[in-house]
Amino acid sequence: MARDIKPPHSALAPPQLARALIVIMASAPERAALIGDMEEEFAQQSQRSPHRARAWYWRQTAISAPYLALKRLRSEQTRRLGVALGATLGAFLLIHYWDIFIARGAARGFAVATGAQTFFLTRSVYLLVQMTGVSVAGGAIAALTFREQDSFARNTFRRLIPAGAIILSPTLFAMIAPADHYDLSFRLLQLALAVPALFIGARIAMWLRGRYR
Repeated sequence: MARDIKPPHSALAPPQLARALIVIMASAPERAALIGDMEEEFAQQSQRSPHRARAWYWRQTAISAPYLALKRLRSEQTRRLGVALGATLGAFLLIHYWDIFIARGAARGFAVATGAQTFFLTRSVYLLVQMTGVSVAGGAIAALTFREQDSFARNTFRRLIPAGAIILSPTLFAMIAPADHYDLSFRLLQLALAVPALFIGARIAMWLRGRYR
């Protein structure tokens, strides 16, 4: 493993800059084997012609470095995309089941326990509990997808807003074709409350990350 970290110190060592490029571009699992193979071949060629050996090493670096960089970038992008899609799907399901089993159950329980005569109070409880679930979903998205090196605003525009548009799409579609038992004004109210609820959840998640890391 020391071979992967420290360059050789012999007079016929490979070009330091070329070796450094391979170290930077190659992923950790393949770095040691690749450098070992290249240095073994370099050592053999340098016995015949040090100049040609260095030229060969540079050619191999020029060929390998772009491929290694692209492979590493694709691997990281695929992983991040998978995490983002998984977080979005998870948040979507969370909001859906939270609405059915928790928010509506809380509203029914409130109506039965208090004997509420007006639908306004029952609907208010439903919205309060529902928006709590939306905040939890926003926090989950932030915790799983936000990058520490990016600002909150950048993370919001690049990660939270696209995910939020997906998980709130049922409300948007319901506004286009509202059901008989929900009027348009209620759908607008849901959307107006859900957007800040997402941001609040994300902000709380980032505050907790900074506090406990």
